[in-house]
Amino acid sequence: MTALLSGCGYVGNPLPPALDMPQRVTDLAVAEYGDKIRVQFTLAPMTTEGLALKSVRSVDLYVGPSTEPWDQSTWAASAKHVVIPATGPGAIDHQIPATDWIGKEVVVAVRATGPKGKASDWSNLRTLPVRPPLAAPANLKAENQPSAIVLSWRGNESHYRIFRAVGDAPQPEMLAESDQPEYRDTEIENGTQYRYYVQASEGELQQSETAGPAQITAEDKLAPATPAGLTAELGTNSVELSWERNTDPRFQGYNVYRSVDGGAFEKIASLIVSPSYTDRQAEAGRKYRYQVSAVGTNALESARSAIVEITVQ
Repeated sequence: MTALLSGCGYVGNPLPPALDMPQRVTDLAVAEYGDKIRVQFTLAPMTTEGLALKSVRSVDLYVGPSTEPWDQSTWAASAKHVVIPATGPGAIDHQIPATDWIGKEVVVAVRATGPKGKASDWSNLRTLPVRPPLAAPANLKAENQPSAIVLSWRGNESHYRIFRAVGDAPQPEMLAESDQPEYRDTEIENGTQYRYYVQASEGELQQSETAGPAQITAEDKLAPATPAGLTAELGTNSVELSWERNTDPRFQGYNVYRSVDGGAFEKIASLIVSPSYTDRQAEAGRKYRYQVSAVGTNALESARSAIVEITVQ
C-alpha cells in the first residue's frame, strides 16, 4: 500500500522569548522648582528589541551626591531611590522634596523596569546644584491699558519668566522674560482672553513655583489723554485756539467746546485732527470760554481740558 504523505511548512528553530526591556531614557531634564527637584523625561514606546512596550513594572528615580572619583555603582548604592508612579511609555513630569540636598550638588538619573523584570540602562545623567528655594512672585495682576495688557507682581528676585495661554489653550507658553516685577504685553487682540503666569528664575536650573493664573480679556475701554496746554488768542475777527498734540496711536480727533458770556458749554467742532482751531463766530464785546477733549478710535472721549477764557474786543 502506498502511503500518502502530507507535507508541512518548515518554521525553523523557535525564537527565544522577548526580554521586553525598556529603552534607555535619553532626554532627562532636571531643575530646582521652588523647594522641590523637578524631573522631566520620556519613556520610549519601544523595547530594546524594537517591540511595542505596553507596560512597565516600575520607573525609578535616583538622586544623590556625586562620588570622587565617579563610580556609578557606588553613587546608586548611596543615592535616594524614589519610585515614580508610571505604568507605561510617555512623557513624565515628577517632583520630590529638595530639602535634604540644599547647599549640595547632586547627580540625578532614572531607569525603567519592563513587565518581565528587565531593567533598562541608566538614563543620561544630570547634575544639579541645589540652592535655597526662590520665592514665588506674589499678588500677580493683569490690567487693560491703551494697546496693551500690563502685568505687575511683588517679588524680590532679580529675574522673572512670563508665560501666557491664549483663549482655551490648555497649556501656557513662554512669552517673555523681565528683570523687573512688571511686563507690558502689546501682542494682544481685543476680545481675546489671556491667562498669565510668572515665576522667578536663576538660569535654567533654579526656578520658583509659578504664580497665576491672572486671567483677563483684552478690551480697549480707555479714553485718550486729556488735552493739555490750551491757549486762546485774538485773531482777525476770530479767536485762535491751540493746544499740545496727542501722540496716542489710538487717537482719532478733537472736540472743541465753547461757552458764551457764562452760558453752558456747547460743542462747536467734532473730530478735528489738528491741535488748533479758529473760532470765526466770535463777536466783539462778548466773553468766551473754551475747552477741548480728545476722542479715541474706540469712540471714547477724554475729560475736557482746563478752561481758557478770552474777551473779544
